[in-house]
Amino acid sequence: MRRRQACIALGAVATSARPAAQPPASDARRLALVIASQYVATPTPHYVNALLISAQRRLGRPEMARTATAALREAVSAPGYALPTDWPRLAGYAALAEAATLDGDTAAGALAVQALRSVLADTAAGPRLAGLRSWTDDMFMATLLLDRTAPLLPAQERKRAAVALTAALLHLSDRLQRPDGLFEHAEASPVAWGRGNGFASLALAQAVAGPLQGFAAAAPLIGRLQNQLHALLPLLGADGLWRQVLDQPSAQPELTVTAMSLTALVMARSHGWLPAGVADAAVTRAWAGMQSRIDATGGFRDVCAGTPAGPTLDFYLQRPIVHGRDDRAAAMVLLAVQSFCREPGCSA
Repeated sequence: MRRRQACIALGAVATSARPAAQPPASDARRLALVIASQYVATPTPHYVNALLISAQRRLGRPEMARTATAALREAVSAPGYALPTDWPRLAGYAALAEAATLDGDTAAGALAVQALRSVLADTAAGPRLAGLRSWTDDMFMATLLLDRTAPLLPAQERKRAAVALTAALLHLSDRLQRPDGLFEHAEASPVAWGRGNGFASLALAQAVAGPLQGFAAAAPLIGRLQNQLHALLPLLGADGLWRQVLDQPSAQPELTVTAMSLTALVMARSHGWLPAGVADAAVTRAWAGMQSRIDATGGFRDVCAGTPAGPTLDFYLQRPIVHGRDDRAAAMVLLAVQSFCREPGCSA
């Protein structure tokens, strides 16, 4: 087991800290409208579809979101449909939970709760989440599902879910976070893959801001996130992008890790987990870098293709790079846009 690391002290946080650096609201609106309009979620439970639907619901395309959610609900309600057991597909049920919370769709909510209960198990060590791989990807998948679905549970069951998620994130951080703060992609993959670190930072930030907010046992996760963000900041390239492999300066610049890290930085800044000014310059540069890889029709440049856990550095350096339409990139860019669209007038 990887030894537990001490938190890097980033200074006291003022309760009246100002918001993180903001791009012009018109830029956020433009990106939201272009991308949210161009990408249609398929009626398949998958985390990418859940993120697309969520973004459309919040960024000016609610009818697209409702249509996609209805198709998803129908697909997973079909006779003989079996609940998935892998976490990327389980996370797709987050879209159904959100439909229950925001649209009052109780049938969709019941399906999401069923999915969560299928993996929430009581063990001798306490409540745990079943089936998680020792990959950073699954840190995010678990957080996404619980963030959207746990509010639909009775209070006692919500507490069990919080205990299980906390245990999962601490366990995976113990195994995957390096002493320098970066995360290896998987236990058998000792490489600081860019998007893998994006999954970890989003998981930690969203968990502590959402389903684990105020949950004392989850407090160490903030230190884990601070350590990671502290390690990320000096690795941002002059072009405003992080790399396919973070600690390899000659590696390909990559869009999704940039969007995901940008989201985590904005969340950390707005919640006071980073002191005033620490993240602002990186946020500004990463926003510009992200925009530079998006065209007027919602196409992208420098997107790493889907990537399983690999055994060597060369495996990650040689992954295919996509230029053009890409649902995963759309989902992550829209997540970054949403992190800025919390001020009046920003939403599309």
